[in-house]
Amino acid sequence: MELKLYRVTYKIWNSTFSGLIPREALSIGIHEADAIQRLRAEAERDAREFEATIITEVQGHRIIVE
Repeated sequence: MELKLYRVTYKIWNSTFSGLIPREALSIGIHEADAIQRLRAEAERDAREFEATIITEVQGHRIIVE
């Protein structure tokens, strides 16, 4: 099982009638759904619209998660 690094974006309710506030965080997982599930456990209770994008390089350096 190889873990990968993901950038997970999601939105939270801003406690007014003006909509949702975008948020993002890094998460690891074996696939996108796993990374989202790991982050969802720590995100605000009303978080929604989760999306994960794999990160393979940062400034030209390959990412290795062990």
